[in-house]
Amino acid sequence: MDNTLTTKIVGALLALFLVLTVVGQFFVKSGNDLKIEVAMRYNSQDTIDFIGVFARDEHTVSRVTSGVLLYEHEDGSKVGKNSIIANTFASRADIEYSREIDVLEKKIATLKDAQALAGTDNSQVEAFGKLITEKHSELTDAVQNGDYALVSQLKYELLNLQCKRDMVKGKVSDYSAVIKKYENEISSLEDRISASPVAITADETGYFVSSADGYENILTAENAAMLTPSQIKDIIENPVKEKPQGNVIGKMIEGYEWKLAAVFTQSQAAVLTQNTYVELIAGADLSRMTVLVESVEKHGDEYVAVFSADELNSVLASSRTGKFKLLIDSYNGIRIPSTAVHFDDQNNVGVYIKDGTQARFRFIERIYSAEDYIIVSDTSGKDGYLSLYDSVIVEGKDLYDGKTL
Repeated sequence: MDNTLTTKIVGALLALFLVLTVVGQFFVKSGNDLKIEVAMRYNSQDTIDFIGVFARDEHTVSRVTSGVLLYEHEDGSKVGKNSIIANTFASRADIEYSREIDVLEKKIATLKDAQALAGTDNSQVEAFGKLITEKHSELTDAVQNGDYALVSQLKYELLNLQCKRDMVKGKVSDYSAVIKKYENEISSLEDRISASPVAITADETGYFVSSADGYENILTAENAAMLTPSQIKDIIENPVKEKPQGNVIGKMIEGYEWKLAAVFTQSQAAVLTQNTYVELIAGADLSRMTVLVESVEKHGDEYVAVFSADELNSVLASSRTGKFKLLIDSYNGIRIPSTAVHFDDQNNVGVYIKDGTQARFRFIERIYSAEDYIIVSDTSGKDGYLSLYDSVIVEGKDLYDGKTL
């Protein structure tokens, strides 16, 4: 046979083989080109964001003072009759000296408590190590949540644990020298204070706040339901009506009950029913509170809802307005893309999972549907149903139960 013809025939066969190989690879890849996601637990919430206006029974507190005020409690703290709510100092320098003395006294108390463990064996070292780790985690959470009063408290608790660990480890045998040093510093600071502070006491029991906003006699619990949408919006834009005048040093909230008025659209108000309880999510720490829907009133195209509760904290007491989320519903289950949902030949809804080298159909119980995904019940352990950590096929062609992948 002619060598040129032979070469041409071999070349043509090789070319045909190459084409068939590429085409075959394409179809094999297309038939088995799967996209898989692991079934994981998922929590979802439907909420309505809103800003509300607080109404409370409160009145301003006035005192004739001379000097600089230093308040004794965090805003919103409960105080008893005749308890000290503030001290008047002759100057700001005296306040700084007093604050330094307070810090040193806390350090001394911390060291004295730790020194009580002098002579103890080191069997508690591991326990103190765990407590320090836990306290450090609490401190980090408090910083992230902006709870600086708690940060200050946890700082000394952490110092106390560290001192105790050093004591039982034998790294330190005595804190007497440090305590004596702090006591000398306190004496020096006390000598620099120009005059003793004058205490200001409460006339009644209540929740004291060191500021006033001019709404104390306007936004009462009794008239909260009479607020209109325009009034609520105006208060939100101007949360301080007027600055305290005269000898006003703050205000006293007379009870722990409070009300919250807010404006909603018609569709938002449709989820609210009078005399029922709902959950609100508030603050940077997303704390939850259960409140009563006292009223839902129509004002033209808008609605005013009034909520009430009987749990008061410093944030609720010291603020005139607040940002909230109204929790409509929450869903806990397994989240899967909508593309993973199929129907079998008997019209049962489910998904295909990759089980070894085969596709298997698993039933699902739908809880919630969105455009791109659905949330289904965690049916782990239920025969024939989707379980946590199954490999769900979210993209694949010509799937059927038992198909080899």
